[in-house]
Amino acid sequence: MPCKRKSDLTRSSSRARAAKVARTQEFEEQTQARQILDSERHTAARATETVERTQARQHVDAERYASLRASETLEQAQVRQILDAERHASYRATETLEQTQTRQLLNAERHRFLRATETLEQTQTRPLLDVERHAFLRATETLEQSQTRQFLDAERHASLRAIEALEQTQARQLSDALSVTRHS
Repeated sequence: MPCKRKSDLTRSSSRARAAKVARTQEFEEQTQARQILDSERHTAARATETVERTQARQHVDAERYASLRASETLEQAQVRQILDAERHASYRATETLEQTQTRQLLNAERHRFLRATETLEQTQTRPLLDVERHAFLRATETLEQSQTRQFLDAERHASLRAIEALEQTQARQLSDALSVTRHS
């Protein structure tokens, strides 16, 4: 009687376990080379994705990250945020103007998608989380990073004010005046 064939799931699970074991035994150079190849493969795959597929992938990723973040301790969250900030700063320091513009466009699209699919509770929680995240990032930034952020913020505000309508200018000035009186 012939041997029973293993299912595709069993074979793929076995390959995944073997790959995981192999990754734990890699040298740093091998890890970096594998990550570069993975990055190139993912970039190529994403370049051929449809808009619907991209949105579905981003939605699944957002749910997975939310689940991971919900289970992490405060210390783990702080370590992750520091590592993320360092990694992002490293990437941004080496990107071209075109890459910067592409990244900003993709980020804007991703944020629009996430906000369009969030629940009312998430919508109400997001501003508080943003304030906490910004406070943490500002507390950990260097003097140079702080000055760069302030310069970029000033440029962004100036460009926004240059294109705002009269009603928007008046509303902004009223809001600014109210916030000054609240803080004094």
